[in-house]
Amino acid sequence: KTVYQSKFFQVNQNTIERDGKTFTKDFIKRNPTVLVIPYAEDNQIYMEKQFRDARNDYCLEVVSGNMDTASSPLENAKRELAEEIGLTAKTWKQIATWELSVSMDAKMYLFAATDLEETETNLDMDEEIEAVKMPLSDVVTKIDSGEMYCASHIAAILLFKKMREEGKL
Repeated sequence: KTVYQSKFFQVNQNTIERDGKTFTKDFIKRNPTVLVIPYAEDNQIYMEKQFRDARNDYCLEVVSGNMDTASSPLENAKRELAEEIGLTAKTWKQIATWELSVSMDAKMYLFAATDLEETETNLDMDEEIEAVKMPLSDVVTKIDSGEMYCASHIAAILLFKKMREEGKL
């Protein structure tokens, strides 16, 4: 049964029978999300510095957002890129599909975007976001120093870096 429902996730309490035992577990189902790494011809990437109320601080992140499940992951990625940092891209490549956790239902889609052009941002009422353009090596330094600390965003950056080094992007 659903014990909690919000705009972004729900908590279901499930009764499980396995190996002659019966037990209850809570499962979280989170809306799918998209992550976007926009990279420019000068080998720099666009990140965002976003205020996060849960941390009461600004966090360095890749472009990301909750999906509107009526649209495809790519359509959502394009929307988030434009809305949050005011960019469009002519070339898109989906480079990963992940689950956020083995104990949650929380799919994530990772995209790389190139051939960038500026457009207008359209931030949600509660968003405070600043676009930050920097070399990939600087982002990795910020990961090493702990300045960037969101695990899924770190994984996205490190996979992106590896794929660039292997000539796959």
